[in-house]
Amino acid sequence: MNRLLWKLLPKTQRELLLERLPVIDRQVVNKTLSGRNRFPAAFDHLECVFIHVPKCAGSSVATALFGSTPTGHMPLYWYEKQFNDRYQHYFKFGFVRDPLQRAWSAYSYLLQNPQTRDKAAYELVSKYPSFNAFIDNWLHPENLTKQIHFAPQYYFLQNAMGSIEVDFIGRQENLDADFRTLCEHLHVKAELPHINRSPAPTHDPASFSSAAVRRRVRDVYARDYELFAYD
Repeated sequence: MNRLLWKLLPKTQRELLLERLPVIDRQVVNKTLSGRNRFPAAFDHLECVFIHVPKCAGSSVATALFGSTPTGHMPLYWYEKQFNDRYQHYFKFGFVRDPLQRAWSAYSYLLQNPQTRDKAAYELVSKYPSFNAFIDNWLHPENLTKQIHFAPQYYFLQNAMGSIEVDFIGRQENLDADFRTLCEHLHVKAELPHINRSPAPTHDPASFSSAAVRRRVRDVYARDYELFAYD
């Protein structure tokens, strides 16, 4: 009945209601009420749950393990609530990245890739003349949950009670080695491609971003720094 009522609402009203939610919860509500809440068949094959955190090598990992099957950016708690039996028994994993590096990667990727699906994000980042200006003017706590590429990483990896509850967390900085470890856990042989790679900066973003920008990133992503030990 709830699904039927949701579909009967005019699109403008659905969008209005969804816009009041954090972007990750917005995905959960929209997917659930639209009737598209099916467990990925590719996950069943390997008996796993992959949490795709944006701009943390997720597209490369997903392609290597699941081929062309889209995995989306659904948070851990969605699988816990919607597919609890699989959640309890399957191997759960995701990848993370240094928050400053991830912010730079997301900014660069969106600026260079004005695709239809990311048009709003492209328009957002293109308003600012530089990475420093974008961080100074937009990356504030109240904006973090408005754009999925900049949402904190722990949002994706926490269960319904707010705890990180995955069996394995790989790191972008140690991607090849961590992917090999992951394959051992899953008992598969796979080659890791490199997909959706952002244009490489001439220097590390820590070297060209201002001290104020580095402080801002550390402040707004404080829990990511703490939980994933990026000190």
